[in-house]
Amino acid sequence: MLEELKKLNKEQLSAVKHEAGPLLVVAGAGTGKTTVLINRLAYLVMEKKNKTDNILLLTFTEKAAGEMEERADRILPYGYVDLWIHTFHGFCERILRQQALEIGLNPEFKLLDGTAQWVFLKKNLQLFNLKYYTSVANPNKFIRELLNHFSRLKDENISIEDYNKVIKKIDKKKKKDKAEELDEDRLKELATAYELYNKLLLENNYLDFGDLINYTIKLFHQRPNILKIYQDKFKYIMVDEFQDTNLSQYELVKILSQKTNNLVVVGDDDQSIYKFRGASISNIMQFKDDYPKTKEIVLNKNYRSQQEILDCAHQFIKNNDPNRLEVKLNISKRLISFSDSKNSNKSISAFNFAEESDELSFVGAKIKEIYEKESDTNWSDFAVLCRTNDSADKYTKELNRLEIPNHFVSLKGLYFKPIVLDIISYFKLLDNYKESSALFRVLNMEEFKISYNDLMILNSEARRTYSSLFDVLKQADKIKGLDPLAVNKINKLLRLVENHSTFVNDKKPSFIFIKFIYESEVLKNLNHEKDREIFSYINQLYQKIKKFEESGEDVRLADFIEALNFELEAGDTGTLKNDFVDADTVKVMTVHSSKGLEFKYVFLVDLVERRFPSDNRADKIPVIRELIKEKIISDENFHIEEERRLFYVALTRAKLSLFLSGSRNYGGAREKRLSPFLEEAGIKVEVIKDIDFSELEFIKDMKSFMETKSKKEISSEKYKLPNYFSFSQFAAFSKCPLQYKYAHLLKIPASEDKPSLVFGRVIHNVLYNFLLPLIADNNLQKDLFSKKENSKDFLNEKKILEWYKHFWVDEGYGDLETMEKFREKGLKIVIDFYKKLMAEDLPNVYFLEKDFRFKFKDYFIKGKIDRIDKIADDKFEIIDYKTGSGKEKLETEDRRQLLLYKMVSEVAFGIKSTKLSYYYLETGEKLSFEAKDKDMEKVEDWLLNSIKEIEKREFLPNPGSYTCPFCDFKGICEFKK
Repeated sequence: MLEELKKLNKEQLSAVKHEAGPLLVVAGAGTGKTTVLINRLAYLVMEKKNKTDNILLLTFTEKAAGEMEERADRILPYGYVDLWIHTFHGFCERILRQQALEIGLNPEFKLLDGTAQWVFLKKNLQLFNLKYYTSVANPNKFIRELLNHFSRLKDENISIEDYNKVIKKIDKKKKKDKAEELDEDRLKELATAYELYNKLLLENNYLDFGDLINYTIKLFHQRPNILKIYQDKFKYIMVDEFQDTNLSQYELVKILSQKTNNLVVVGDDDQSIYKFRGASISNIMQFKDDYPKTKEIVLNKNYRSQQEILDCAHQFIKNNDPNRLEVKLNISKRLISFSDSKNSNKSISAFNFAEESDELSFVGAKIKEIYEKESDTNWSDFAVLCRTNDSADKYTKELNRLEIPNHFVSLKGLYFKPIVLDIISYFKLLDNYKESSALFRVLNMEEFKISYNDLMILNSEARRTYSSLFDVLKQADKIKGLDPLAVNKINKLLRLVENHSTFVNDKKPSFIFIKFIYESEVLKNLNHEKDREIFSYINQLYQKIKKFEESGEDVRLADFIEALNFELEAGDTGTLKNDFVDADTVKVMTVHSSKGLEFKYVFLVDLVERRFPSDNRADKIPVIRELIKEKIISDENFHIEEERRLFYVALTRAKLSLFLSGSRNYGGAREKRLSPFLEEAGIKVEVIKDIDFSELEFIKDMKSFMETKSKKEISSEKYKLPNYFSFSQFAAFSKCPLQYKYAHLLKIPASEDKPSLVFGRVIHNVLYNFLLPLIADNNLQKDLFSKKENSKDFLNEKKILEWYKHFWVDEGYGDLETMEKFREKGLKIVIDFYKKLMAEDLPNVYFLEKDFRFKFKDYFIKGKIDRIDKIADDKFEIIDYKTGSGKEKLETEDRRQLLLYKMVSEVAFGIKSTKLSYYYLETGEKLSFEAKDKDMEKVEDWLLNSIKEIEKREFLPNPGSYTCPFCDFKGICEFKK
């Protein structure tokens, strides 16, 4: 132990030997704060003769706690047991398992994680009677946001009593406008939901993670005798990463330590980057206010980075002044480098590229160049840091193309790995033969892969005979034109399905899993060394299945599929173990994931506006100011300050060299401006107009190889384009080319109709038939509508309700409750439509459900226009019905459909449409606009560019949080969000 202490510098040693009273250790990046905590623990045990269970060390992740225990084991002499190193949640769970009965809880409670919470709330959603936070089209829309809201409340230990007190104050306000009344109803609904949620948890013997902290606080408040036991027990309390604590966690620490105040907290306000998890930077900022006798020690001797990097980082983070400890405590946080590493490269380089492809090429080429030049460099010395996971994927692909070993470090995403999607798709196929998208995925596995041409033959046969794709496969031997090799693969698949289907009802999923892996020969073409991550993903899925089977002896495949679907619907992408994170590979990760790590060479990429710093994405259901207990440091600038802290963390991961980059073109309509953080950091940026890698021989060879490979791939899959295009095709392609390929080229049937689509068809049929007599050239109109009052008598409410009853269908809504909500919604829509129609002069309807086909340039476009009214001589209005609620403003992409219809009406029908309108049936609102010449030019360019891009037949994925959750093919796509 004495030898260990000799290695510490003066400040570290002072923190280790701190005797009594509160201590604030402000530990900058790379200054050895973990070393301080472990050596302090060892010092208290060995030098001060304390027992290990008299010391409590709290940290934030199981990984951090495990690493601390390992380091403590190496320092402490053999035989010391019951060392209290815990995460906050782990510590509180241990207390409650022992003491829960003291406050009326069952100590055998079950702890719910995020997915389990979502499933629990979904199953009980009907009990909440939500009105403000409800959606007929998507009943589960607000579940995740409600849970996030409840979590934020628990982060600050806000009780239902606190909530109701605030609402009572609002109630007392006498004069209220409609907006205030609506907001009051919203808050009452949230408070009621919060109360019911917590009540249901207790009734079912469940706790969530926020409950662990708050019930422990409640235990200590209500049972001072129990509190005394733990206050006497823990002579010393230490908190790691104190800047990441939330209000509830800090309150727990204060209660436990108040007897002796032998409290040491270690943290760095400049590295507080977890506000989205509930962390409160105000805790570390006001620690000295809460403990006036606090001794403070600043650790500023950095053992990681070059001085130039540290000075740049310090200069940058000072932009957050005065909301920093450096200003508040009047201390110096400038880090001094004690690194003895030699660097032959520049410490900081920054580049602004013309194209995203240039930036990607630069990163890959520079990594390879340094690796080949520096003899003592390993692949694991490099890291590519991204602001989001979305950016990371393109860098892993670039490194793969250069055959640079790499690893995407992520804690989520197991269910998106291709091999896992393949296995899950096969499971879904066994569960339901008509799961067409799952069958398509299986038919693209290497073991069963058939050509695009064969697949189109099968799809064509399925449409011709009105059969499912699976039924057509069973007739593959008789279908003309199929490749004999394809028939063999199809028959192999059918034999497996037939065999494994016999086990679905009486064997566990793990048994079927093993049978499939072995008998399908999935592993035959895999290399144990090269494909070890794939082996790991297969094993992780198998472990998940085995763990799921622990829930009951009679668990079957259908149960696992149902649970998996719940997880995916809840937004869980599957916990991922990074089994090979320590392997010699380049690490690609988000900046958040890089916290606590270090690399010789760091590439910080995509440094442009709206990416880094990112846009402020506040909680969709925010906690109102009156409820917030946190002492807000800087409300107006809080988001940008946290983004700066994240950028600071990224800068300080680099030991030798830091490469920063951004591009002017990422595929959007406008050029991107560089991140303002580069200027704030005083970093000189080199603007690259044209990048030339021709000097690098491997780049030339790689490009030649990729060109050859690309030509082969394109020639082997010549997708036949549709004979006609449509607006829906163009819209689908704009959202995601891969989705367009699945839906409009491969024509993979969706597993089932979406309720909104079924409902939309009903409403359109009703309105068409009801308004049909109004068409200008209709003989019925001439006979019956000679007088206005006669026409209104004929178009009565009874008639529209009869049409609604005639066209209503009970199928396609998923469940009875959803169907009834849609039925009620539809009834309101048709009645409101009728009343609005009768309240005004009857429209001069010119066309209803008008089909069109017209030639655009060298292409044909077809579609259907809901309605065209004649509003004056030679002037017409195009109307498109929308069954949802309206928008406040129409964006460019919203206008395109009606602009296309205007183009059609002029070319194909010879009429001039001066007014273009969306009729939002749910609210009865009509949003109209007039098309300008430049609007028509833009939509023509959009159509032409879309067709040209489609003709390239590349169909790259474009995942997004607004498209993927509603995509028919999310179950088979590894790129989904």
